[in-house]
Amino acid sequence: MNKTLTPINSFKVTLVTSAIAFGALAFAYNPDFSIQSAKQTAPALSAVAAMQFNTANSGTAVVRLDGFTLDVSFDFERIDDSYGVPGSEFTNVEITNLSVDKVMDTSGYPIRDFTDLNDHLSINAMLVSHMLQNNMLEAI
Repeated sequence: MNKTLTPINSFKVTLVTSAIAFGALAFAYNPDFSIQSAKQTAPALSAVAAMQFNTANSGTAVVRLDGFTLDVSFDFERIDDSYGVPGSEFTNVEITNLSVDKVMDTSGYPIRDFTDLNDHLSINAMLVSHMLQNNMLEAI
C-alpha cells in the first residue's frame, strides 16, 4: 500500500484545500459597506462683524476668521458695472490694499499675524460682498 504522490495529485489536493479555506473565510467575514468619513470637521466660520468707512475710498472692519478676530484696514476703488442689460447698472468695488492691523484669539489675547494670500483673498471677497449686500456704497 505504498502510494506515491504525483505532482498533479498534489496540486489538486492543494487547490481543493485552499478553496475550502477561502470559502470558509469568505462566509465568516462580514464586511461593512457603509460609507464613513475618516474625520468630522466643523465648517469654517468667516464673517464681517463690523465695517466703517474712514474716507470715501478707505475703511476699517472687524472680521471673524475661524474663531479669530481680525482688525483690518482697507482701501477700495469704485467701478461702474452692469449685467449687460440696460437698467442693470450698479457700483462694484475692488479692494486695492488690505492690511491686517491686529489679530486676537478666542480669549481676546493678541497673537501674531498668521494670514496668508488665500486668507487675504477671502477677506477681500467678504468685504466686497458685505458692502454690496448692505448697499453701503450708495450712502457715501
